[in-house]
Amino acid sequence: PDVSELLRLVEELRERESRLKTELLEQKLLKESAAIVPVLESEILNKEMEIAKNRRMVESLEEENESLRRENEFLHMELSKQNAKYEQKIKYMQSELSEIKKAIAEQEEAAASSSPPPTGTDNQKSSFPAKCQRKCATQSVKSSAFAAGSSPENGNTNGKNDEVAAAPAEGIRDSRFSDETGEGSDGAKSRVPRVPRPPPRPLMSSSSSLSSSVSSPASHGSLSDSANRALAEISNMPPPPPPPPPSVKLAVDAPRPPPPPPPSAKKTSVSATAPPPPPPPRGTNPQPAPPAKVRRVPEVVEFYHSLMRRDNSFRRESSASNAAASDNPAAGTAAKDMIGEIENRSSHLLAIKSDVETQGEFIRFLIKEVEGAAFEDIEDVVSFVKWLDEELSFLVDERAVLKHFSSWPEQKADALREAAFGYCDLKKLESEASSSFRDDSRQPSGPALKKMQSLFEKLEHSVYNLSRIRESATRRYQLYRIPMNWMLDTGFVSQIKLASVKLAMKYMKRVSAELGLMGGGGPEEEELVLQAVRFAFRVHQFAGGFDVETMRAFEELRDKAQNCQHHHQIQQQHK
Repeated sequence: PDVSELLRLVEELRERESRLKTELLEQKLLKESAAIVPVLESEILNKEMEIAKNRRMVESLEEENESLRRENEFLHMELSKQNAKYEQKIKYMQSELSEIKKAIAEQEEAAASSSPPPTGTDNQKSSFPAKCQRKCATQSVKSSAFAAGSSPENGNTNGKNDEVAAAPAEGIRDSRFSDETGEGSDGAKSRVPRVPRPPPRPLMSSSSSLSSSVSSPASHGSLSDSANRALAEISNMPPPPPPPPPSVKLAVDAPRPPPPPPPSAKKTSVSATAPPPPPPPRGTNPQPAPPAKVRRVPEVVEFYHSLMRRDNSFRRESSASNAAASDNPAAGTAAKDMIGEIENRSSHLLAIKSDVETQGEFIRFLIKEVEGAAFEDIEDVVSFVKWLDEELSFLVDERAVLKHFSSWPEQKADALREAAFGYCDLKKLESEASSSFRDDSRQPSGPALKKMQSLFEKLEHSVYNLSRIRESATRRYQLYRIPMNWMLDTGFVSQIKLASVKLAMKYMKRVSAELGLMGGGGPEEEELVLQAVRFAFRVHQFAGGFDVETMRAFEELRDKAQNCQHHHQIQQQHK
């Protein structure tokens, strides 16, 4: 064949090849489309099922909405019926009230037209309308007594007519009161005047003189007056001879001579000629720790500064720092709003008014006791504040009732409470640090060390807060004759500092035991040693030194820290 024929055949073959490629591509597309169809069908089926489910849910919600709508309409109808009944009842009560007023007016006219009754009956008649308006629950008894008392005195038909007219009025009024003042009568009903318990007396020799002066039965006012007289007699006595040197108690009470009780309060009484010996130390008073127990240890400061310099250089090389996040406490005013809402309720205000009217003698007795309170021992202040709070808890609202009595010594009562609560808090904290805290070796070291740190921070903050408020509190406590020996550095503060030293000893012993278990000289051991030395340095600066046992624990920790450092240097040289 010639060349032209061959070229034509090549062209035909190329066209045929292109057509076959096109058909092959169409077949592939068709095959892929056929494979997608079942997936799409399943998706469509799932969507249809979901639509059906949502349709059923919508139908159920519509049915529930319809039932709620019907229930709402039913409740609205019931409420309208109740409102109508209440309106009718109010109208009926108003008509009854007008009838009662008419009956009272007729009674007054009849009494005025007849002969004038005695004065006591006039007083009962004049107070009858006021009692009717006050809606007191005891009106029926008083009105019946009034009606019974008027008939024999008048001796005519007018008294009988008054009694007959008052009886239905009382029945109507009692039924109206029982319906209208169901809850309000309890709050507005005046209570029986409170008969206060006598306050706790100081456990000193003054209690004997006070008990002898008030042994005869008397009223509350005479009780307080006799107590004040006894205290005045005691304060006029010459000062007792000074106590032995270890006692520091009289240094606080230097501005005024304290009442010197004898050892037995029941056998002897106060004598103005011969002062008794100084009081023995009370078991409840904080005894100052001997100053020689704790001394400054320069080795602690030197070791702390050497470790801190090494730690600071290491931190600068590694460029690592930790930041502590501070919590922002949020304060709300919901409590004030709640108090305002409670005070706006009429029953609460009526109860406060009732307490102001009926408990006046009781509150005046408390005022005399608070104004005449003078103490030599802080434990007596705690007992007095406990008694005062128990007595004031009888009132409906202490703050709202007492503000109606301008002579209430609010500042002195607050100072007594502040002293009692501050002393109890310090006593509880010192007991927790000295006797209650136990280091459990079974507990992991991390939580145990954090627990010791948090306890020391509480001790530290309590002492700093006490030193911060001591100056202002001293002036007020001297003015109100409240003992202040527990606030001095020789009181609970010395015991708290000694307890912090014992806490540091436990801390260092625990760290030494952990170092003995670890053995090597890795970074964990170095961090633990640094943490222990920081804690020991803080306690040393806070307490003013260490005792002998704590110094031994520090030396043991220092030796183990040096051993760990030596092992670490050897490991670095081998590397």
